[in-house]
Amino acid sequence: MRRMLTLADREEISRGLVELLEYKDIAVRIGRDPSVVSREVARHGGRDAYWAVSAEAAAAVDRSRPKVMAGDRSARTPTRVWSLLPLGWSPASIAGRLAYDHRVGDPCRVSHEAIHQWVYAQPVATLRRELVTLRTGRTRRTGPRPTPAPRIREPRYLDERPDDVEGRAVRGHWE
Repeated sequence: MRRMLTLADREEISRGLVELLEYKDIAVRIGRDPSVVSREVARHGGRDAYWAVSAEAAAAVDRSRPKVMAGDRSARTPTRVWSLLPLGWSPASIAGRLAYDHRVGDPCRVSHEAIHQWVYAQPVATLRRELVTLRTGRTRRTGPRPTPAPRIREPRYLDERPDDVEGRAVRGHWE
């Protein structure tokens, strides 16, 4: 189970930074891995701007649920995504275009996976209304369904194996 950093841990990190200690020395003090300390400091302002109380507050906000979906963080993103999807753009292409148009850290810049999650979180009726065609121009998929994988008809359980298998004297009894 992952242990969260406590306010006391963050205070100790802050004291260590004031004393100009290395991350590994601070990590020994709080009983954590040096990478945990490094990520904590980098995530909350760096060596010069790290404050334990503000880091604790920011961590509480980051842990809060439910989270806002990436597509909803900016009012411009849904408009841009919905304008390109009906034109046949894939979520990967849209994400690439958004990355090209917006600087790093801009809420409009989202990944293709975030676009997939955001689009498929919409009600089915909205998808039908907005995305009337597939990228190929068809309104639905056609063709035969693939055959399902064969089922095991008579399974043999490990409890039912013969007694001579327990000795593992014959090749093949090791599996």
